[in-house]
Amino acid sequence: MKLTALKRRLDLTTPFRVSFGEISGMDVVAVALDGSGVTGHGEACPMPMFGHTAEAVLHDLASVAPDIEAGLIDRIELQRRLPAGPARNALDCAFWDHEAKQSGRSIWELTGLKAVDTLDSDVTIGIETPEETARLARTHRHAGMIKLKLGGPDDMACVRAVRETLPATRLFVDVNGGWTLDQLNALAPELAALDVFMIEQPLPRGEDEQIDGYVGSVPLCADESCQDRGDLKRLQGRYAFANIKLDKTGGLTEALALAREARARGMRLMVGCMMGSGLAMAPAYVLGTLCEVVDLDVTLLLKNPADASVRHDGRRLTGFSRDLWG
Repeated sequence: MKLTALKRRLDLTTPFRVSFGEISGMDVVAVALDGSGVTGHGEACPMPMFGHTAEAVLHDLASVAPDIEAGLIDRIELQRRLPAGPARNALDCAFWDHEAKQSGRSIWELTGLKAVDTLDSDVTIGIETPEETARLARTHRHAGMIKLKLGGPDDMACVRAVRETLPATRLFVDVNGGWTLDQLNALAPELAALDVFMIEQPLPRGEDEQIDGYVGSVPLCADESCQDRGDLKRLQGRYAFANIKLDKTGGLTEALALAREARARGMRLMVGCMMGSGLAMAPAYVLGTLCEVVDLDVTLLLKNPADASVRHDGRRLTGFSRDLWG
């Protein structure tokens, strides 16, 4: 089997602000596995906040290419040969796609999951002024769920702006590790009063033990703190939700295993994503069928419409074509 990998840039229509900076676009790495007359595809988005770069992903892929081409690495062996992260994600998803095409079976048959035509998904509002937050909320009146990024100077004013504009819409907030425990405990009662149903990653990754001092009632979700199954013992009892992203888990294989183990431990499930085209959203969509909260709205933000091949209509995602993946 022949492995090829290509770095390319995905740009956003407008910059998007979160607690750790502004995002206007990002490099992704697309992978192709050619063999037996079919090509399997996968895509990964390296995140600098996790110490990942496109160049490092290309290096990791090149390191295993000879053994892949010699037939020494399949999808199962891949889990041992590369650590969890974007390089393994791109390859893992390409292996799934290749197997589906070679066998003539869909990804739903291969995973044993039930195919669904649509998935309800949130719409995200980045860190803005309260006035701009209210304006953006008005453009999302038909959304079923809003995620509001926090960690800026006007957090509660922005939450109130969304709630005043959309009084009945499901609402959760994502801090991306931008608060302290004192802030979390001070703001949680106000968030509960505004009917916020979840706080995602309030404290920085690596400070999970401080969650033991959380006294609020709003359920917490681990994002940056939840990479793969090895994190679950530390997260259980501290977080109600686990946000599973394929670029963290190293692909759909580990993501499905993580989802099942997290659920067995009593945790609720959320699926999220980094940047990515429809090629990255398709396997995340598969995982999303197991999740209570679906956060796969990045295609709404992409500048090039051709990259948004898993369509989001502002309320839900439409299932992907097998011509794209799986």
